[in-house]
Amino acid sequence: MSETNLSKTPTTVSTDHIRHALDQLVGYHLRRASVHDLNGAVAALDDVGARPITMSVLLSIVEQPGSTSADICRMLGIIVGLLQQLEARDLFLRKDDPSDQRIQRLYPTETGLKTALDWLERVRQHEEKTLRRLSREERAELRRLLALIWTEETSGE
Repeated sequence: MSETNLSKTPTTVSTDHIRHALDQLVGYHLRRASVHDLNGAVAALDDVGARPITMSVLLSIVEQPGSTSADICRMLGIIVGLLQQLEARDLFLRKDDPSDQRIQRLYPTETGLKTALDWLERVRQHEEKTLRRLSREERAELRRLLALIWTEETSGE
């Protein structure tokens, strides 16, 4: 059969029930929103040579000074190479733990603090543009609902 004949061949399988199925899938919308957001964040950080994951690492060090590299890697699910990239840019320093010399704790440098603020502002501007159609309350509700999906369940649930 030619291609034209195939396209006109009647089928006994109805696809009416799957038309617009993607629109009904929460995961589809989450993924599309995530890709849209990630692309914007990448663009917002591009001219400073950063990526969203490197920003997450730096902000984690700023928010939790004294964490170990293993803590940061475990928390973010990353590899040590990202820490090496940030360290090469003088964004944090390592200090030996006074009680256990085998452990090195991470602390942001002054450059790291300024850089973290800059990167965060860039991504906040991107997010403001992305979420411009949502009210403050809707944004808070969206963050709350998304957090329910990706955060660990407590033992009482």
